[in-house]
Amino acid sequence: MRRRNVIILNLFLITVIVYNCYDGFSETIGKSLGLYAVHPIDYQDDQICIEYNFLEATESFRYGLEPVSLAIHGTSDVLGLIERMPGLWDGPISVGVFLDSDSLMVLEYLRNLHKCDRDFNRKVTIHFAYRKSIFQKGCRPVDVPMTNLTCREFMANRKSWRIPSSFLLYPYSMMRNVARRGAKSDLHFVIDADMVPSIGVARDIMPVANALLDGKRKVVLLIRRFETRKGADVPRTVADLKMSMRAKRTFEFHYQFHPNLHLIKNLPYWFTKSRSSDNVSAWEIEPRMPHWEPQPILHRNDLYAPDYVPSRVKDMVSLAFKLCRAGYSFHLASYAFTVHEGVKTSNSLFNVAVATHQQLHAKHRAHKRFADEIRTLYPDTVDKCGNFEI
Repeated sequence: MRRRNVIILNLFLITVIVYNCYDGFSETIGKSLGLYAVHPIDYQDDQICIEYNFLEATESFRYGLEPVSLAIHGTSDVLGLIERMPGLWDGPISVGVFLDSDSLMVLEYLRNLHKCDRDFNRKVTIHFAYRKSIFQKGCRPVDVPMTNLTCREFMANRKSWRIPSSFLLYPYSMMRNVARRGAKSDLHFVIDADMVPSIGVARDIMPVANALLDGKRKVVLLIRRFETRKGADVPRTVADLKMSMRAKRTFEFHYQFHPNLHLIKNLPYWFTKSRSSDNVSAWEIEPRMPHWEPQPILHRNDLYAPDYVPSRVKDMVSLAFKLCRAGYSFHLASYAFTVHEGVKTSNSLFNVAVATHQQLHAKHRAHKRFADEIRTLYPDTVDKCGNFEI
């Protein structure tokens, strides 16, 4: 089995290298024809068409305070995870979906789901994006065919109609930004679709989020995250989380895989604060720069991640670093948390192939662009946050 995996990985890497060489040749040809002045190979600028509010939630969830929108994203591969979110989050949900030529029918699927699933209809707003073809100058409306399915037929067979996506370079940073920009509220909880929020967090977090995040002060609110062994019950209360950690079923997020990248110190203090009151509180913590990937809640007016950071190459880390260099303070919330189902111990072959391609193909120019931007915009905070390497 191990030898087979090594052979598969080697084939992936050979494909990546050959593809990279081909891209270098095509870039040379493209430049000679004047194409890459409009369509640079490794940046997202002017390459992507985005449609916001393809489907809109019917409820605002404004009960005197500004609600916190869950901002999630993905391809058609994560439709099952997106579909379950209305049952896990009692508030607005903004979803950015990235399409390719093989998964355009996912829009028809989502429209049926929005029509037929009451909770999905109340909570979820859908936006989509796709990459332009090489000669395409502008963005054209996407024709989504109508269906004659009844809701009963659709809901009974919906799993069989999910469309898997093909192998592609997924623009993580850009799609997080699409979900944020299209959110129906000003407060955005940026998480991955495979995270499970603690019970009631959408309502519980509103008072402290409204108090701290006003779009004027430079403040970020952070939520702790954990991971649970496959097959174990996912804890969704502080008491269950404590018990599961004692039983060594649940751990701090990616504790075996890049633990320092996600670490937030002083977990015992967080448990003490969380168990002393059901009301969420927050306190300032020291950021772990320059390479740190916390899970943030941000205001619409706060900074966005650089769209052009390559896939699987510190895409979320770049946002935290940018916030630090811009002078933001980081505050940790008690009581609220998220859990990932499964403990990560290594990268998948797919992730390795994508990361290798992007490091060969896009890393150096993206790093230069990001470093130049940070140096120009925030020259006085290098001592606080350090220097960043993509």
